[in-house]
Amino acid sequence: DLREKIVAHFATNQGETFTVNVMSFGFKYGLPIDADLVFDVRFLPNPFYIESMRPLTGKDEEVSSYVMKWNETQKFIEKLVDLLGFMLPSYKREGKSQLVIAIGCTGGQHRSVTLAEYLADYFKKDFYTHVTHRDIEKRSRK
Repeated sequence: DLREKIVAHFATNQGETFTVNVMSFGFKYGLPIDADLVFDVRFLPNPFYIESMRPLTGKDEEVSSYVMKWNETQKFIEKLVDLLGFMLPSYKREGKSQLVIAIGCTGGQHRSVTLAEYLADYFKKDFYTHVTHRDIEKRSRK
């Protein structure tokens, strides 16, 4: 079909014709308009309330370890990875060129960043992945 011919013509590598874009964001700055799937992680324990972690981000080991240590986080990741593992091949098979998975927490600094990094790393073995942190540079004025 035409779509397959176009994709084949422009693809540099057949394995990279489908991109999984994982984005962290803060709900207080609004939903990302280009997100295909949005997951809210505000139910997870928030490192913002620990003074020493407040200026850090989910890219820092101290914060990511804190976010990942909770049973709720582990259970959520298990369920989310299972769901995405089921969905991603189907999106690729349908000819979608990219999928934007947005992970949101309150400010887009800690929990969402940790989980976006985790997901991008987890799925890179099977898909071309890219991770962005939309609101990581924004800081609370508190």
